[in-house]
Amino acid sequence: MPSNGVVTNGTSAVATKLNESEAANIPVTEIFADFVANAHTDSLDLEMREKLKEVIVDYIGVTAAAGYSVDSTPPIYKAVLALGGAEGSSTAITKGQKFTPQYAGFLNATFGHSMDFDDTYSPGTLHAGVTAISAALTQAELMGSTSTSDRFLLAVAVGYEVTCRLGRELGYEAYSQGMHNTATAGIFGSVAAISVLKRLTSRTIEMAFGFAGSKASGSMQYLENGSHNKRLHAGFAVHDAFLCVALAEAGALGATRIVEGKFGFLNAYSPNPNKDLKRLTEGLGTHWEWLVSALKPYPACRMTHGFIEMAGDLAQKHSKEVKGIICALSPSNFSVVGHRTPNKLHPENIVDAQFSAYFQTANAWIYGSNTGNAAYNKLDDPRIHALCERITCVKDSSIKGFGSTIEIEYADGSKEKQDMPFPLGEAEHPYTRDRVDQKFFSLATPVYGKDDATRIRDMVNSIEKHTIAELLDLLGREASAF
Repeated sequence: MPSNGVVTNGTSAVATKLNESEAANIPVTEIFADFVANAHTDSLDLEMREKLKEVIVDYIGVTAAAGYSVDSTPPIYKAVLALGGAEGSSTAITKGQKFTPQYAGFLNATFGHSMDFDDTYSPGTLHAGVTAISAALTQAELMGSTSTSDRFLLAVAVGYEVTCRLGRELGYEAYSQGMHNTATAGIFGSVAAISVLKRLTSRTIEMAFGFAGSKASGSMQYLENGSHNKRLHAGFAVHDAFLCVALAEAGALGATRIVEGKFGFLNAYSPNPNKDLKRLTEGLGTHWEWLVSALKPYPACRMTHGFIEMAGDLAQKHSKEVKGIICALSPSNFSVVGHRTPNKLHPENIVDAQFSAYFQTANAWIYGSNTGNAAYNKLDDPRIHALCERITCVKDSSIKGFGSTIEIEYADGSKEKQDMPFPLGEAEHPYTRDRVDQKFFSLATPVYGKDDATRIRDMVNSIEKHTIAELLDLLGREASAF
C-alpha cells in the first residue's frame, strides 16, 4: 500500500483528507455559490454557444431514443405514475403528459443516461450534461416568459462547470470507494443550473449545496448484476436537486463548507491524494473547464470506446482468423470494464454488455463499430461468445484517461498492435458537427419522424430565436415503441 494510505485500481481505499489549513483558507463552497449567483450571459461567446448547441442536440437525441424504446423505461415510468408524479406542468420527453418538476427532471435525466450514450468529461470520469441539461430544461419551462433562452444556455454551462470541476477533484479514485461521479457531482451541477435560472442569492445557493451534500449518491454496485441503478443515478441527482433548492428557498438551514469541510463532499467521497482546492476554484467564470467534454460515438461505457473503434477498423482491413486479442487499459478502467467475470465475459443484459470490454471488442470485430444500440440484440450471438473467450484484458499503468491498446494475434502467427490514447470525441480525436447531426437523426427520426427531428435540430441551432416552451412542446409529444 502506498504511504498515503490509498489503494486504487478498483480495490479498497482509505480516504486522503484535504489539508485543513488549505480548506480553511479557500472557502470553496462560498466561491462556487458566488460564481453561480453572479453568472452572466456575457460569458456566452461564440465558442460557448456552439458547444452548448452541440451537447443539447446530442442530449435530445439520446434522451428521446431512450424514452421511446429502452427496456428500463416502462417500469421506471410506471413507478413515477404510481407516486403521483404526473400532476404538474413540466415536460418529460416523449411522454405526452405533464409532471411535477422533480419527476420531469428525474425522467429526462434517467432517459438521458439509460443508453450510456451521453457526453463525457474525461478528467472527472463522468457525464455532466445529462444532469445539467435536464435540470435547466425543467426549470426554464417553469420560468416561462420570465426567463430567456440565453439564461437557459447560461444555466446549462454553469451546471456543467460545477459538475466537471468537482468531478476532476474526485477523480478515478472515487470509483475505488464505489462512488459514481456522474451522480455524486451531478447533483451540485443540477442545483447550480436551477439556481442560475431562479437568480438565487449566494447564501441561498450555499444552503442548497449544503443539502446536496447529504443527498449526493450513486453506488457502483450496479456492476454486480447490470442493474438499472446506474441509469437512475442521473435522475435521482436532478430530482433531489429540486428538493435541495426548495428547502434552501424556504429558509431551511443547510450545512456550510459542504465541499471542502472535514466531513464534506471531497473528503467523504474520494481518496484522491491530489485534490487541489486552488485548481478547483481558479478561473471560475473565465476559464470554462467543461468545454473539453466529449460526445460519444458508441452507446457503451466510454472506457471501451478505443477497443470498439480499433477492433472495427482492423477487422475491415483483414479477413484472417483471429487466435487471440489482448486489450490493455488503465488499472482504474480495468476495474470497471475489464475484469474477467462471467457477466463481463458473456453479458446477459444490456448494462453488463455496456460495461464489458470483451463484448464490445468482439461485437465490433465481427459486426463493425457502428452497430449502435442494435449490438445489444446480439447478447446470445455464438460468434461473439466464441471470440470473447479468446480476448484477454490486461492492466497497463502507462495508459492514461480513456486511452487503450489492442493487440491481435492471427491464426497464421502474425500479430498487429494499435494504440489509441484518445477515443473518438475527445479534443485530440474530434467528433465533427456533421457526425453529431448524423447521430442525432439516427436516434430522433424513429421517435419523431424526419420532419420534426429536423425542426428540433434547427430550433436548437437557433435557440436564441425561440423559447424553451416551444422546444419542449415538440419534445414532449407522446412516442413509444412499447
